[in-house]
Amino acid sequence: MMILNDIRFQWRHRFYFVYLLVCSLYLLLLHFIPSEYKETVAVLLTFSDPSALGLIFAGGILLLEKDQGIQDCLFVTPLRLREYLLAKAISLSLLSILAAWMIHGFSLGMPLSPIRFTVGVMLTSSLFTLLSIGIVVRTQTVNGFILLSQLFSFPFALPLLHLFDIGSRALFVFFPTYGSLLLIGTINRPVSSMETIYAVGIMMIGNTIAFLWAKHSFQQRVLLGITKGKST
Repeated sequence: MMILNDIRFQWRHRFYFVYLLVCSLYLLLLHFIPSEYKETVAVLLTFSDPSALGLIFAGGILLLEKDQGIQDCLFVTPLRLREYLLAKAISLSLLSILAAWMIHGFSLGMPLSPIRFTVGVMLTSSLFTLLSIGIVVRTQTVNGFILLSQLFSFPFALPLLHLFDIGSRALFVFFPTYGSLLLIGTINRPVSSMETIYAVGIMMIGNTIAFLWAKHSFQQRVLLGITKGKST
């Protein structure tokens, strides 16, 4: 139910319309990219797409909820914080998957491994959504959120260097986003079973850590404030 409520909230505030516009711009860009670079650019866009969606949209949603007083109402219900966080991650992951398939369906066609590709997009979006929640509860303004989100997300972008043959693989294997690039890269190259196990495993570890951090941050910076406000 919470997932459906989040999807309705995103639809009501035109998140889907904004993302349709973003996808159209991506498709236009890919149309003008020379064919020898198109696949690399497509991987880059597909990685940045759920990353930006999870990071910016999740932060925007929480700021909207805070401004509208929605959080104060939600947490006097039996809703658990775990359900709230997972609903955010899942609803934005679904939007990311829809956008990724739209981009590739109209530009490059079917990925070599559709399941791996979809899992990569989903886990990338959920990772950055949870990261965003941990960040946004530490800020009071949109500008503060944007600044802090760039600071926190920068290390996760480092594996992109390997996409352009900068640095050795060993430098990036402990970054969850290196697993993202492996799975998303199945649009143009096969990935072995061992690579798939590694990629899913490192991303699940990253998602778990991000979830625990987001949960702790929300408890300390939002729920305690709501509780104190009701006790005074």
